[in-house]
Amino acid sequence: MQLPVADVLRQEALAQQIDYFATRRPVRMLALDTPYIRRHFEQVMAAGRLRGGEAVCEWGAGLGRFSRLLLDAGLDVTAIELSPQLSEEARAALGDRARLSIQCGDIASVLEEDTRRYDAMTGFFVLHHLPELERYFRAARRVLRAGGRMVFVEPNPFHPLFPVQIALTPGMRWRAERGIYRLTPRALRAAARAAGFSRVEIGQYGALPRAPYNLLARRGLERAIEPVVPAVLKPFQSIVAWC
Repeated sequence: MQLPVADVLRQEALAQQIDYFATRRPVRMLALDTPYIRRHFEQVMAAGRLRGGEAVCEWGAGLGRFSRLLLDAGLDVTAIELSPQLSEEARAALGDRARLSIQCGDIASVLEEDTRRYDAMTGFFVLHHLPELERYFRAARRVLRAGGRMVFVEPNPFHPLFPVQIALTPGMRWRAERGIYRLTPRALRAAARAAGFSRVEIGQYGALPRAPYNLLARRGLERAIEPVVPAVLKPFQSIVAWC
């Protein structure tokens, strides 16, 4: 039986992502505890009002760089990772932790079969790698408790330097990163509302790339210029959708 065209395209997109992350291990993916990593983590915790004891589902856990911080904050974490290689490496790195479960597969497919309930969905730079938004948001909405929310951080599609980064960084591919330009506030709100979310909050943050941010953090100056950077030019955005 022939699959619908949409399903074929979705499977092709997922296969491309698996291939993309099969062997790539750039420094920004490593499970390091740096000021830059903590900046994104703190943004998610604050924007999503996450609290210790809540059950969260982390999308695209990668090597566990943020899974570790979520666990250390007292959250119960179910991590979903598409790549078999990354999920195995994350299991090896994080060990057998009582409040952690790592599942391998397509996020929407896993959630559509899930019988648990969560307080929040969360993810760090994962949405732009998904083949679409609405199906994934619908799958999330189905398993969220009343008062639950999705909270993600992503690149700001209006920031002018991301095309330069993609073009000049060895190993980065346009076809794997182009989803950045689907993540406009208008598109995010439309997908969230179509999936049944009642309120969407989007805010821009940041000012510096990873290396200078970590360097200036040694002197406590990593956020010094952020207040004067116009919102549209800030490199990152936090996205919160409430049930």
